[in-house]
Amino acid sequence: MPQYMLRKIGKNDYTKVFLLCLLTSGMMFLPTLLMNKGLFSLVGDFNYQQIPFNILSNRAIKSGDIFWNWYTDLGSNFIGSYSFYTLGSPFFWLSLLFPPFAFPYVVAPLLMLKYCTAGLTAYAYIRRYVKDGRYAIIGALLYAFSGFSTVNLMFNHFHDVIALFPLLLFGLDRLVLNKKSGWFAAAVALNATLNFFFFTGEVVFLLLYFIVRFLAEDFKRYVRRLPAVLLEGVIGVGMAGVLLLPAVLFTLQNPRLDAFLYGPTALIFDGRRYLELLKAFFMPADIMPHQSAIYPSDFTSSGAWLPLFGPVAVFALLIGAKKSWMSRLFKVLVVMACVPLLNSLFYALNASYYARWLYMPVLIMALMTAVVLEKREAYPCSRALLITSVVTGLLAGFLLFYPWSESQKSAVLQMDLFLFYLCSTAAGLTAAYYLLIRFRNARRWMLFTTIGVVLFSGGLGFFNIASIHSIYPWQSPQAIEDTVVKTGQEVKRVLPDREDYRISISDNGWNLPMVSQTPTVNSFTSMVNGSIFQFYESIGSPRDVKTIIPEDYYGLKPLLSVGYAVQTQPRAKQEPYASFFNGTNTIYIYKNPDALPIGFTYDYYLTESRFDHIADQYKHLVLLKAAVLPDGEVNRVRNRMLPLPESQIFTFEKNDYRKDLEARQKESSRSFHHDTRGFTSEIDVDANKFAFFSVPYDKGWSATVNGRAVQIINSDGFMMVPVYEGKNIIRFNYHTPGLTAGIFLSLVSGSGFIVWIFRRRLFKRKMIRRRRPPQQPFLPDVKG
Repeated sequence: MPQYMLRKIGKNDYTKVFLLCLLTSGMMFLPTLLMNKGLFSLVGDFNYQQIPFNILSNRAIKSGDIFWNWYTDLGSNFIGSYSFYTLGSPFFWLSLLFPPFAFPYVVAPLLMLKYCTAGLTAYAYIRRYVKDGRYAIIGALLYAFSGFSTVNLMFNHFHDVIALFPLLLFGLDRLVLNKKSGWFAAAVALNATLNFFFFTGEVVFLLLYFIVRFLAEDFKRYVRRLPAVLLEGVIGVGMAGVLLLPAVLFTLQNPRLDAFLYGPTALIFDGRRYLELLKAFFMPADIMPHQSAIYPSDFTSSGAWLPLFGPVAVFALLIGAKKSWMSRLFKVLVVMACVPLLNSLFYALNASYYARWLYMPVLIMALMTAVVLEKREAYPCSRALLITSVVTGLLAGFLLFYPWSESQKSAVLQMDLFLFYLCSTAAGLTAAYYLLIRFRNARRWMLFTTIGVVLFSGGLGFFNIASIHSIYPWQSPQAIEDTVVKTGQEVKRVLPDREDYRISISDNGWNLPMVSQTPTVNSFTSMVNGSIFQFYESIGSPRDVKTIIPEDYYGLKPLLSVGYAVQTQPRAKQEPYASFFNGTNTIYIYKNPDALPIGFTYDYYLTESRFDHIADQYKHLVLLKAAVLPDGEVNRVRNRMLPLPESQIFTFEKNDYRKDLEARQKESSRSFHHDTRGFTSEIDVDANKFAFFSVPYDKGWSATVNGRAVQIINSDGFMMVPVYEGKNIIRFNYHTPGLTAGIFLSLVSGSGFIVWIFRRRLFKRKMIRRRRPPQQPFLPDVKG
């Protein structure tokens, strides 16, 4: 019996896909893992975002600290901050089986699992369109290991999206073509929960897919399926509400969403972007921070090359089946990729350019390739190969030999890398020639093709990983383990066991406090509370993806309660509070004698309109004198605070700075404690006034003072509450905005999903009951 089961499993195409993807991803990751004793790192965002984010999220979930996170910048909504990176991913929840600090050991196996999942879901979708499942296996490999996957290796969470996206098209096809209910709704729920931002682009793609794939084919037939599609889409979105609603409400605060394309910038990119797009489709994936040509670095995720075949089979189908829905859809997607405004539809019309939706056309390209491979004799593969070769040659020739500027001879920036990618492309075209033309009827054709795809996919993936470690040796797996994980653990050990201070980090992209569990003023993440953006905008130092406090703004350190500075360079005239060697370099920790506790009072206020007219270089000192209020809030503080006199606004001598610090220190928190639901502060004051807390304002906060509910004022992005003469016990509680409504929406939608799935059975039972004839009453036989 076991042998029979093993044979049966071995013949299953899904098993073959999984094992081939496991083999291919093993080629990519195992050499590095063996050389580094299981540790894995890459470069930049992977090391300084993905690793700290997952360590923090793992620990937060296990400790129940899921509402307000104190270790993300100045503090942020945990669900909002990490729904984009970790919380919606089933792979993240799988990582919870391991301790938080084990993530550098766990991440590579998880990436391999994501590649395997991408192959399985792509196979499920492509299988419908080919007669022989072996071609769907090839298509699944091409999708899972495409240039988009390789170029985005440093964005670990992107691979979650790549892995599960095919389920949307699989579910939609089953609903429309087979009238199988539930699959599409479940896929929508899964993808909307997984990553709300990518899901907005997927909705646009699904709309295009339904129009081109179905309505354009047979409008009268398929328009009848539209109500069911819309209903399942709504149910699926509703089921994701528990995470989707809080995430959307949080993200709407982010000013990066406000940028918009105006004028001619909405219609055309510059020439470099079009060259980069061509390179993305015709050549293997580059290394994001170390591009071989055109841009020195490019974080837009431009990559779409299919291993070995590139776009050859895509051109063959475009030429040989011009009226096919696949041809029409691909042409539409190419137009959208080339027009800035249309491209931005996949990112809620955001002005920043990204190509992070290219995994969607890559799946269609993989499908087109599988279809052509199965019927390669029926398609003009020779013409397609010629077109691909000519375009590749022209692109390479232009980048190699055409002057890029007066000082730069060509667009090639890293000649060795570029020539390797070019040679890989040529090798792929040569292999495509033999497989599609010369030996297309060979007896072992499928075996050779599968081996070729596996070697190209695994080999190029390994090359990029090895190149990264060679180019950035200071970000090796062991170095990242030392500088991120071990350093974070040691910083936590040596710092005082108090909660009324924050730390600053010399390297603003480090995200060390997420690992050390220490409140901070620094972070490297786009997903922080909108009020943090408001504060830095107001002082003339707008925040983008990093929080960087200008060195000249020394008044911000006491204002934001920076008690200690962690850095890798010693100070010339100050003894460190502590220092230690982390295995890679020495870490120095310095105490800030001017630090204020989190929570102090103000006697004076300034309106936002007046504050805006103060020169930016003085604002950090003015904030130690007075609280900044919205103009409309003045009446609420009139009996407790005075307007800052004009004569005091521009007093910036060292002596004035000391007086302001003493005034704030005099009535500050004598105790400050934060927990999983908020924080408590105790402040003694000599009169009724307002207490200020450098904790980002959020609509989820509520406050009480001595047990009495009070209203919170937004003071330049922070929070201020009234306090009373004498002792004050101030309690702030946080509840994630949208969470309760999201849970309710998920429960209602989940119930609706169950009813929708079993509606036929329920309806059938009712009909049977109605049609069943009434039973005759039992009459005893009295004849005797």
